[in-house]
Amino acid sequence: MKLAIILCLTTLLQVNAAGYAQKISLSVKNAPMEKALREIKKQVNYNFLYNTQMLQASKPVNFSVTNSSLEEVLRLCFNDQPLTYSIVDETIIISKKTILKSENQVQVEEVAPPQEIKGTVTDSKGVGLPGVSVKLKKSTIGVTTDINGNFTINIPEAGTLVFSYIGFITIELPANARAAMNVVMEEDQQALSEVVVVGYGTQSKKDVSSAIGSLSVGSKKLADLPITSPEQLLQGRVGGVNITQDTGTPGGRSTVRIRGASSITGGNDPLYVVDGVPVNTGNYNGAAGGAVAQNPLSNISPNDIESIDILKDASASAIYGSRASNGVIVITTKRGKEDQTKISYNTYFGYQEVAKRIPLLGGPEWGELINEANVNVGNAPPIANPGALTTTDWQEEIFRRAPIHNNELSLSGGTKKTQYFLSGSYLGQTGVVIGSGFTRGNVRFNFDQTINDRLKVGINMSMNRSKTDRVSTGDRDGIVAVAIVKSPAVPARNADGSLNPNDPYISNIDNPLIIADQVRNDAFSNRALGNAFLEFKILDGLNFRSSIGVDYLSLEEVYFVPPNKLTVVGRTTNGTGTNSMTQDKGWINENTLNYNKTFKENHRFNVLLGYSNQESKFDRTIASASNFALEAIQTLGSASIKNSTSTGSSWGLTSYFSRLNYSFKDKFNLAASYRIDGSSRFSENNKYGRFPSVSAAYRIGQEDFLKDLTWVEDVKVRASWGRTGNQEIGNFTSRGLFGGGFNYIGLSGLAQTQLANPDLSWESTEQTNLGLDMSFFKGRINFSIDAYKKNTSGLLLAVSLPRTSGFTSSLQNVGNVENKGIELSLNTVNIDKTNFKWSTDFNISFNRNEVTNLPGGDIPLGFNGYASVIKEGYPLGTFFGWNILRVNPATGNYDVQDLNGDGNIPLASTTLDNVVLGNAQPKFTGGFTNSVSYKNFDASVFLHFVYGNMIFNQAEYSYGRLHTWFNSSTLARNRWRKPGDIATLHRAAWGDPTRNGSVSNRVLQDGSFLRVKNIAMGYNIKNAAMKKAGIQNLRIYAAGQNIFTFTDYRGYDPEVNANGNDTTLGFDMSSYPQARSFSLGLNATF
Repeated sequence: MKLAIILCLTTLLQVNAAGYAQKISLSVKNAPMEKALREIKKQVNYNFLYNTQMLQASKPVNFSVTNSSLEEVLRLCFNDQPLTYSIVDETIIISKKTILKSENQVQVEEVAPPQEIKGTVTDSKGVGLPGVSVKLKKSTIGVTTDINGNFTINIPEAGTLVFSYIGFITIELPANARAAMNVVMEEDQQALSEVVVVGYGTQSKKDVSSAIGSLSVGSKKLADLPITSPEQLLQGRVGGVNITQDTGTPGGRSTVRIRGASSITGGNDPLYVVDGVPVNTGNYNGAAGGAVAQNPLSNISPNDIESIDILKDASASAIYGSRASNGVIVITTKRGKEDQTKISYNTYFGYQEVAKRIPLLGGPEWGELINEANVNVGNAPPIANPGALTTTDWQEEIFRRAPIHNNELSLSGGTKKTQYFLSGSYLGQTGVVIGSGFTRGNVRFNFDQTINDRLKVGINMSMNRSKTDRVSTGDRDGIVAVAIVKSPAVPARNADGSLNPNDPYISNIDNPLIIADQVRNDAFSNRALGNAFLEFKILDGLNFRSSIGVDYLSLEEVYFVPPNKLTVVGRTTNGTGTNSMTQDKGWINENTLNYNKTFKENHRFNVLLGYSNQESKFDRTIASASNFALEAIQTLGSASIKNSTSTGSSWGLTSYFSRLNYSFKDKFNLAASYRIDGSSRFSENNKYGRFPSVSAAYRIGQEDFLKDLTWVEDVKVRASWGRTGNQEIGNFTSRGLFGGGFNYIGLSGLAQTQLANPDLSWESTEQTNLGLDMSFFKGRINFSIDAYKKNTSGLLLAVSLPRTSGFTSSLQNVGNVENKGIELSLNTVNIDKTNFKWSTDFNISFNRNEVTNLPGGDIPLGFNGYASVIKEGYPLGTFFGWNILRVNPATGNYDVQDLNGDGNIPLASTTLDNVVLGNAQPKFTGGFTNSVSYKNFDASVFLHFVYGNMIFNQAEYSYGRLHTWFNSSTLARNRWRKPGDIATLHRAAWGDPTRNGSVSNRVLQDGSFLRVKNIAMGYNIKNAAMKKAGIQNLRIYAAGQNIFTFTDYRGYDPEVNANGNDTTLGFDMSSYPQARSFSLGLNATF
């Protein structure tokens, strides 16, 4: 007992004078002891060591001091308490005390003096990890590692140290009697999602003050899906990102919009950056055959992707300046890791089919309709015996069950200094429409080499070749459109089995089987995309990086219609052919300085300075010919009529950029960026654009009043503002242009075709964002909400000029478009047991688009130039037309809403009685995923939904007019036939003399849908026998895509955007339908 008293008194004498000299001003009233100690710690450079349960026996603390010493404050704090304290170096140790009845003395529980533990924390490669949290379990004592991963901590003799670091598995190690610790931390594949890729670097998710969406592609719920293009991975899974697959064509494009469309004539596609290289996603369609647009992103294998990060607000994307007004999608591919060599083989095979058919009339019903339409206008019925007509199901003829298969092989691994990833894949996809298909071969090589402690080099490179078998399906003359409207009374084949080219009713529409069989329409694409980089460590925390990247695309298109009488083109031209060669060559050099520094543990800085220079060159040569001598010889030289054209252009971009990130106590985060872009697309007056941004975040969850709530993991509020630009205007839009073809008396001449506008400037987008992130129950519930307002000014629009100028219009910066909306996401871990896990992911996005200023007046667009109109005060994609009230029982014509009250319904093209019928912008979109696993079995179900958008159904517009030889759907059975009929469809009338077929709400249909987008399930086989055979893991899986769709839309599929743009959004021009697919797969790792 005496020994204990002496030990305690001796320990108290070790308090240094500097510690007591620290002054404290504090007032606490009925506060728990632990809270009082936390308040004291905020004002002194001391750590407290205590057992939390021990403090529960203490009494509430009451005192108020001003500029008092630490000794005085501690005396007041522990007055009349069952506890006492001692100070050793800079640690205050709390312990129990007891009263001895016999001697009336205080007995203090013996406390071992703290010991100093030193150590180093490294990753699996032996590289020191700075900023690792090292804490004593169940205490407030903790430190962080320095820039080299070293740490020093004072702890009691007995205790457990907890090491935690973003992206790594948290580990606990006993610290008993250890003099030194060398700790190796392993990467946590699940926690990697806590690190997001931002422009020119990465950032811990807790430090992010911008709106960034992330997707880990390596997760089982995505890895098993038969996805052929990267953007399809994002559909419905990230808030604020609306993706519409324009058509179901193999290798076809998708429309990707991040927080709505902002431009009318400029581009609305986001910027894609793959491993630091901006990807050219230009529309390469139109060189031959009028087929659907080629998708440049289809050249990237989804299997090579590690993660996708979406920079949605201006604060996140402004670092990319003039290319970032539509957001940025950053794709990071897989890399090798220091480990034993790993070989992975993945294969799947399956089939695709069209999920829905349009119910059409058979031959006899079609014949009755044709006769009725003629009789109603006074003509004789053209078909003598409709009941004797046969029926050809043209949809059955053109659609097929089509196979799909994919094989992938990868090799990865490395040593401490060398890491590599090598992969190869082959995809074969036969289209569900005859004559269509897509094949792709990919090779990727990623390599990292650490030369020494200061120098690292690497390369990321992918090369591929693809072939697209194309059929014209994206317009009214395509195979799908013909199959809908072609007479069912025309046989597909002759009696001898040969294809029938004759149509006695419509001579200018070919047999779709002949189009697929006779017309060659192929596209061959070769692409190389990648970069090489060098990283040099100048000083601790200061690094230089230089990279040079390339994006090379070669596209060859071949179109040929043989010189025979089987097709309309073949008969009229005696054969025609077109060969085109397109080359798009881009390179970029980027140089950055990055400085990371932590001051006094509480102040973290990251500074980025950079310079970038980018150039791109486009060349296209098109040669065409007609009047071929022989069908077997398809070379253009064998034709007698030849023509050729060539075009070329280039552009360049020089940029300077910077960014500052600052974090205080992991609680307050600030970020600012500034970029200057100089573009060759603008004249000297406005060559340079300046794009600033600023953002801030406050982690309320780090405050003490929330730390006491154990169920609150983190709460963070965010705010940001920034300005970005849009330079997608064409390479010579600001220049005065001259064109040829102006000849005079046999001499060639040139004339000006475009006026110069030296004041033409960037379309500028300013965006404000407010966000809230919350995490509860140790990350089992995560919720985020963002509200934004995005205003684009200086739209590039054609403004009319006086006739005396010699030009009709000039492109100027006029007009505004605004987008505003809300995004919500919820992720929950519902059950987390050893053998059973269940999690859900939900997101929903609301966006409102409006043209707020349009000085030049309305811009009619869309079908026949009037169904869709760009109009001030309305969203892009707004439909106008007649509002049909009913079918008049007396006349069989439509009663239409008479807006101007003149009693007459004029032609719809005059728009006098046209009303807003709706718009193609959905009111909200989103997705819902459920993922479960039981032991080695796992499954996921993903639902995708879109609500509130309208679609112009072109097929129904054509066949629903009941005025020509076109076939019609079974809706025609409900047409008006005689006075007094109550019908839903107007009377049949040859030539449509009463204009019942005008654009109206009859063909504008609700495009809302709920789709079971995919279901995937798999089983992992792991056992000792397999490991002895060298197989680390064997996975068998099955997946279904586009399984069920719930919608009121009467077309093939509500997910459609025929033209792939935003001005004529929502037009279904009998597009190639989406395919439903089922597949089985196997993944083996060796």
